[in-house]
Amino acid sequence: MEVFPGIHERRHFLRSSLSTVAAIVALRATSKSLLAQTPIAAAGVDALAWDDFLKQSVPIAQQLIADPAFSVDEYLYRIGSLATRLKEIPNSALGSYKTVEPRVWFGPSFRGSPFFIIQWRMEPGAVLPAHNHPNASVCTLGFEGEVRLRNFEIIGEAPDYASKKMFRVRETRNEVMSHGRINTLSPLRDNIHCFQAGDKGARGIDINTLHGKTNDFRFLDISKTPADSEKRIFEAAWSDLGRPAPGKKP
Repeated sequence: MEVFPGIHERRHFLRSSLSTVAAIVALRATSKSLLAQTPIAAAGVDALAWDDFLKQSVPIAQQLIADPAFSVDEYLYRIGSLATRLKEIPNSALGSYKTVEPRVWFGPSFRGSPFFIIQWRMEPGAVLPAHNHPNASVCTLGFEGEVRLRNFEIIGEAPDYASKKMFRVRETRNEVMSHGRINTLSPLRDNIHCFQAGDKGARGIDINTLHGKTNDFRFLDISKTPADSEKRIFEAAWSDLGRPAPGKKP
């Protein structure tokens, strides 16, 4: 299964793990890990183990999705508030995105309903170019190191992916993500984002939810200099990065 352009999930054997929750109640042993993956621990007060995060967040997400008055922002921040308490993330198998140097690595850490989680790791100074997430919402959590994350929105209508025609985007967010910080995007808000790791690299997760039938995302080439610096408007065009070769299926 392709989890990012050029990055495919492979079957692999997993090891079971046990997790504990430190709270005002007594420690209790949990059942076999939902992911059966060995976690990497990080200290935290009132922190959540990976399995306990899933046990709490999945039912909440399912309940919110089923609500006729569903609000994507409430959904993202409810799940994101739990993610900020994570004291560990799994040692998931990651594959490198070979078209960028320094390297960026991706791999699935959880596949469920209504969301799935992709873990990423970036080498020092690595850049993941701007890309969109049509019909999807994403909650990004920084876990290790620092990464600069910028969000953009398309102004007006963008051309078809096959077009080289220029269009305009507005930068809506520009922030440094570190441990425990989140950034969110929705189908209608901040839907384009790009990453640049700090000098020590970075690691984190994207909690992805589809709100339509496809997640056919594309990279963008965005000008370095704004066309309108006051309004943070930039020229952009769809990029060939990650696009399948002619005659090949995406």
